[in-house]
Amino acid sequence: MTVAEVRPPRRSLSTETSALMALFDLTVRQHTHGRRLLVLILLYLLPCALAVLLRSLPHPAPTDALEFALVLTLLPHGLAPLTALLYTAGVVSDEVEEQTLTYLLLRSIPRWELFLTKLLATMCMTALLVAMAVLALYTSIYAGTPQFWSEALPRAGGVIAVATLAQVGYCVLFGFLGLVTRRALIGGIAYIVAVEGILANLDFVGRSLTVVYYVRTLSLRWLDLPTEQLRRCQDAWGMTELDKLPSSSTCALGLLGFGAAVSLVSALWFARSEFRVKTPGSD
Repeated sequence: MTVAEVRPPRRSLSTETSALMALFDLTVRQHTHGRRLLVLILLYLLPCALAVLLRSLPHPAPTDALEFALVLTLLPHGLAPLTALLYTAGVVSDEVEEQTLTYLLLRSIPRWELFLTKLLATMCMTALLVAMAVLALYTSIYAGTPQFWSEALPRAGGVIAVATLAQVGYCVLFGFLGLVTRRALIGGIAYIVAVEGILANLDFVGRSLTVVYYVRTLSLRWLDLPTEQLRRCQDAWGMTELDKLPSSSTCALGLLGFGAAVSLVSALWFARSEFRVKTPGSD
């Protein structure tokens, strides 16, 4: 049978709200189990262990160099988008594979609200994971130094704010990708490498179409980096002229607006899509 044949009954607003809250809670609990979480925890622990190792050498690596390499480079360009991809690309496909999509659609929830609720729950989960990774990295890099409490932790708060906005952009992108192709993981990895990795590093107008461009701009404006660290970031990212970059509000509103627009398109796409699933008793 096709999922398009399922038409849930419409109920009262309070019943619908309760169903949405239950679905949000269910989605979060689903994300806290399984191999994805274990894989991501392992990936997050590796740079933390590397930072501790490099700091324990007879000639320790400079903390600012570790921060640039692990927090300002590896996290936003690799770990954060990969986290969004692993979770969001399967928002619908996981339910299809586990043969639970039909049962979700039998709830008293319009299809577009069902998708948006699962997407929001996934977005919150990935933002929380990235926030924990940021704190772990800053602790691994700066623990025991005079700058830990006065500079590192306040800057970690700024990085978490930037990373949360980035997760909005990445999650809606990969959520839509999961709707339009069955090979969302392959397509998502290709996107991360080609667009967020290569295109974002080319100094031309096209890089303003990438999420990481706005992440870098917000990092330069919000993190209150030391002068040497700020110059290093500007040189590495090709953003030496701050006055030519978008303002903080433009970047933040742009990411939020993009997230809202793509989420709406994805929800409408999901509402009009048919999914071939198996149900108990079917051949």
